[in-house]
Amino acid sequence: MKGPLRIPAEWERHECCWLAFPYSAEEWQSNLEAAQCSIAALCRTIAEAGKEPVRLLVKDDEIADAARKRIGASSDIDYVTADYGDCWVRDTLPLLGHTPGGALGALGFRFNGWGRKFDIPFDAEVGRWLIEHLQVKRFSSDLILEGGALEFDGRGTLITTESCALNDNRNPGLDRAGLEDAVSSLVEMERLIWLERGLSHDHTDGHVDMIARFVAPDTVMCTRAGTEGPNTEVTRSIEASLRETGLTVLTLPSPGAVFASEGAPLPATYCNFYIANEAVILPLYGVPEDREAHDALAAAFPSRAVVGLPARDLLWGGGAFHCVTQPQPAAP
Repeated sequence: MKGPLRIPAEWERHECCWLAFPYSAEEWQSNLEAAQCSIAALCRTIAEAGKEPVRLLVKDDEIADAARKRIGASSDIDYVTADYGDCWVRDTLPLLGHTPGGALGALGFRFNGWGRKFDIPFDAEVGRWLIEHLQVKRFSSDLILEGGALEFDGRGTLITTESCALNDNRNPGLDRAGLEDAVSSLVEMERLIWLERGLSHDHTDGHVDMIARFVAPDTVMCTRAGTEGPNTEVTRSIEASLRETGLTVLTLPSPGAVFASEGAPLPATYCNFYIANEAVILPLYGVPEDREAHDALAAAFPSRAVVGLPARDLLWGGGAFHCVTQPQPAAP
């Protein structure tokens, strides 16, 4: 069944990329400055190396000044004042795609703080704000789901995880068939590939953008199981499941066990990269596997530069570069 909205693959051309500048000391505690520096570096890289205009949400003039100070002089970055919660716009902003006539449309799921874990003011409202700001047609769903829970190839194949999409903290009582019916009534979908679960220490309950990403038509990239680490068994299972789908499967190395400065384990992965117009931005963790991950992505995207940026400080808050970006597709 094909719904009315086509969500493009991320490697298709973008009009711009939406991000949000973190500002809450309550949410980030002593890590706020580091998180702001990470977002600033990402904005610069998307705009400059990625040749992609950036629209950065800022809470007010004071936050806008702080963002400008962190980012510095950089072209193609617009500061847009809005009420928003935190920087995880992959989940709080709507997914943007094209209607059958080629106009921009927006898919808005219900949002409940990643299964009622985090109640941050304006996280549930900023999506509707963007739809009104862009003046586009809204396709709404009663599903409680986040953008990071669905991966699209732009040609009707999607990937998700049971541990998130069917979790009782989001959609109690929903089964695979029910979710497939609901999603296919909204977006172009030929098939939905189900993976059982995501990474350990991932408070999203296993978002797919941490474990498997489309990099070309019929081609998916996932983490290759390492010899040891907190996610060895789950990454081995994910790769095996993907190889049964008929897709071409490419792999990235595992960064191994990665910890925050205070010793907390982080859901580290190289899969949370962002595909900009002319670059792929890769999360780095300061480990030897960073180089292998860079080379693997460079082979998968020969026409794009691969730019690595440190990701530990951002990952402390729960995600990396894909989690904090929401692309607005260019007109078809």
